Amino acid sequence: MFCIIVSISINDVFIDKSSLIVLLSTCLLGFITVISLFSSKVNEVSPRIPIFLLGSFIVSVIGYSIYQWQQLTEVETGSGCGIFLPYTQKYTEDGYHLYRVIYLTTLIVIVSLLQFKVDGSNFSLYGVKSYHLNYFLYLSPIILPLLTEMVDLLMNKVFYPDEQKSNPESLLANFVLGDSKIPEDEFNLRMIWPIIFYLILMFITVDSSYGITSFWGAKNGDSGNAAIKIAIFFVIFFPFIMRVIFIQDCSLDPSKNISDDDEGNTWDRALCAVEKYGGIQTMLCVSLLIILIYNINNPIYKLLFFLIICLASWGLSTTYMLTLVKP
Repeated sequence: MFCIIVSISINDVFIDKSSLIVLLSTCLLGFITVISLFSSKVNEVSPRIPIFLLGSFIVSVIGYSIYQWQQLTEVETGSGCGIFLPYTQKYTEDGYHLYRVIYLTTLIVIVSLLQFKVDGSNFSLYGVKSYHLNYFLYLSPIILPLLTEMVDLLMNKVFYPDEQKSNPESLLANFVLGDSKIPEDEFNLRMIWPIIFYLILMFITVDSSYGITSFWGAKNGDSGNAAIKIAIFFVIFFPFIMRVIFIQDCSLDPSKNISDDDEGNTWDRALCAVEKYGGIQTMLCVSLLIILIYNINNPIYKLLFFLIICLASWGLSTTYMLTLVKP
């Protein structure tokens, strides 16, 4: 929470239409939330109070982060990428929207399934026992993108150093769209089938892990953990899998590369990799959301809180854009 507030404060320096009142109210709400989390008296009155305060804080920071993201991409903040929030226009293409949506959806599915598993003493993930997996669960929005980019770097530097460089976002975009020649203003029917294929895989992962239909041998959540492990493996080694198994010739065509991360030194490329996934501020907001959802026991309430926070954050960011941005 402290890191998010510091990041918001730093980003406000670059925004002409920032609001000191919004920043101070967010800091005050965060201070009250921390007090309630560590106050035994508040928990004696009702243990739900800290949960609602934390949810309110998450809504406020996500809403203002969306507003800051929109503002920062419209102001001149230098040529480098932003480590806290995206500062450039490098990742505004439709291919990046597709990559972020699918990556975030997969991450939510993995985290949601792990939440029902980590409390069990008999669950382990690649040798790591369940009581240590809480840290992985909370920091998964940071750990998984980092591992994905490390695998991509290893593929380009070690296995294919003399060939055309690849990147996960271009591999995914070209897998979904193919070598399509359809104009951008027309609906591309080819992208329906890869998306359906992805949705079927996600449903099989959920069903085989939690037993919605019992078709895959799962009954009342008493199933194996292979699907979760395979999903995590696929996310981490996505560049390797796409390059070796699902590779298309058009994916290695320089004209089909939607990324320009090869420009600049190693530090600049590292910053741009962080900006690609929304920056540290966005990652921390998602981590905080995961912590909140994890501490809600009822699965229906988990989904309800998630939907409420998403809708409230989007509505709050829209309010900021309408009221703080003057014509």
